[in-house]
Amino acid sequence: MIERIIQASVHNRLFVLIVVAMIVAGGLWSIRTIAVDAIPDLSDVQVIVFTEYAGQAPQVVEDQVTYPLSTAMLSVPYATVVRGYSFFGFSMVYIIFEDGTDLYWARSRVLEYLNYVSGRLPKGTTPQLGPDATGVGWIYEYSLTDFSPRARQLRKRLDRDGSGDVSDEEVPEPEEAIVVGAKEECLRSLLGVCLGTELTGGVERVVYSSDQLRDLLPEPGAVGFLIDGFDRDRDDHVSPTELRRASNFAGLDLAQLRSLQDWYLRYDLMSQKGVSEVASVGGFVRQYQVEADPEKLRAYGVTLAGVRQAIQRANMDTGGRLIEMAETEFMVRGQGYINSIDDLETIPVGLDQNRHIPVLLSQVARVQIGPEGRRGLVEMNGMGEVVSGIVLLRFGGNALEVIDRVEARIEELKRGLPEGVEIHVSYDRSKLIHRAISTLREKLLEELVVVALVCIVFLLHLRSSLVAILTLP
Repeated sequence: MIERIIQASVHNRLFVLIVVAMIVAGGLWSIRTIAVDAIPDLSDVQVIVFTEYAGQAPQVVEDQVTYPLSTAMLSVPYATVVRGYSFFGFSMVYIIFEDGTDLYWARSRVLEYLNYVSGRLPKGTTPQLGPDATGVGWIYEYSLTDFSPRARQLRKRLDRDGSGDVSDEEVPEPEEAIVVGAKEECLRSLLGVCLGTELTGGVERVVYSSDQLRDLLPEPGAVGFLIDGFDRDRDDHVSPTELRRASNFAGLDLAQLRSLQDWYLRYDLMSQKGVSEVASVGGFVRQYQVEADPEKLRAYGVTLAGVRQAIQRANMDTGGRLIEMAETEFMVRGQGYINSIDDLETIPVGLDQNRHIPVLLSQVARVQIGPEGRRGLVEMNGMGEVVSGIVLLRFGGNALEVIDRVEARIEELKRGLPEGVEIHVSYDRSKLIHRAISTLREKLLEELVVVALVCIVFLLHLRSSLVAILTLP
C-alpha cells in the first residue's frame, strides 16, 4: 500500500505539489486564527451555582440551600461530581460534567433543574450561575488609583508661600512652544514635485517640555499619569493651567473609584467580544444607611419592621391611567423612587397619637450614605488600597485577541474618566503569551538547523532535509 502511494506520488508530482500547497495554506490560516494562550486549559467542564442567603450561619445555609441544590443536581445528565460549599451568607455548588460535554448545553440543563428546585429554597434566595469561564480564564487585571500622592509632591515643590494651594504665580514658566490647529501644506517646485511641508494657520501655545515635567515628577511613569489625568484638550502636552489643576488636585476616595469601576468601566468592558465577566474587587460600595434609635422608636411607638416596610413602600413608582385631553393622551403616575437622603428622611413611618401628625424617618433614625460591609481589600505594592477589575476570558476564547481588545477599549475609556484617575495594569497574560511564542519560534529554528545538518552530513543530500524542515513547523 505504501509502495503504491509513493509510486503514485512520483508519477503525479504536480498533484502532490498542489496538495502540499493546500496543506501549507491551511496551516498558515490556522496560525492566524487559532486561539493562542500560554497556559493549556485542562480544567473540567463545570458549572457553578451561587446563592446568597444574607445573615445566615454556614450550618443554616448548608441545611436550607446547599443540601437541596446538591441533591437536585445529582440527577443532571452527564454530571459526574457535585460539590457543595457553605459559607456565612452564601452557598456555592460545583457541578462537574464528563469530558467533551458542551459547556453551554450543561449550563442550560443546570438551569432546568434550578427551576425544579427553586420551590424548596427559602424565600428571597435566588440561585444564579457563575460566569462561562474556566479555571485559567483570569487573563487581565487593572487597578484604579488617583493622582493624590503625586499631587502632594507637586504642591510640596511649587507651593513656595506654604498656603497649601498653588497659585498662577507659583507655576513655573514652560519652555516649549507648539502650534495647535495648524495644517500641513505641501511646498511644490516648478515641476510640481512636493519638496516638503509647512504649517499654516493655528495658534501657538507654550507648554512644558518632557524634561521639565520629569524634574517635577521624577517617579517612573508619573509624567504619563499627569498627561492622562489632566490633559483635557488631548494635545499630549501639559499647559500651566493643567499643571496648576494637577497640583491642587483634592483626590478621590475609594467609594468614588469603586463607583467608576462598577458603573463606567465594568459594563463597557463586559460588552467586548470574548469577555465573560469583569469582577470588581476592593474599594467601598456606596449605599443608603438607616440607623434607627431604639429609644426614639419606643417613644413614638414605631417598630423596626414598620420602618423597613415604610421604606419599601415609599421606594416605588405608582402607575395610574391615561387621560385624554384635547385629543392628546396623558399618562398619570406617581413618582416615588428615592434619589437622595432628603427623600428618605421625609418618609412617614408612623403616626404621633398625641399631635395626630405623621412621624418621619428623620425623627427616629439617622440617614446617611456609607460603605457596604466588606471582608477584604486590595492593596497595590504596599502603597495603599486600590480598586481592581479582573477580566475573565469566555470559554474557548482567544486570550491574546481579547487582551488586545480590552487594552484598546481602556485607552478609549480613559478620555471619559474624571481628572486625576489612574489606571494601572496589574496582570497581563499577553506578555507571557508573547514570550512563549518567542521561545517556541527559537526552538523550532534550532530544530530545523539541526535536522538539516544531520541530513546533509549523514545522507549527503540537501533535498532530503527539506522534507523534515517543511514538516516540523
